[in-house]
Amino acid sequence: MEELTERLVRWGIHPEDLVTHRFTLDNVAEAYRLMAEGKCGKVAVVFDEEIR
Repeated sequence: MEELTERLVRWGIHPEDLVTHRFTLDNVAEAYRLMAEGKCGKVAVVFDEEIR
């Protein structure tokens, strides 16, 4: 894991910027639908307070 972290830092990659959509657990069906369509980047299922 440390090697991955070093690469992220070295390459200036911020994983949180790669997530294009965030859904709460209540909306997980919508998250799966969006992923299945292939019309998104990364989808994350998060706690309510993490929705932006």
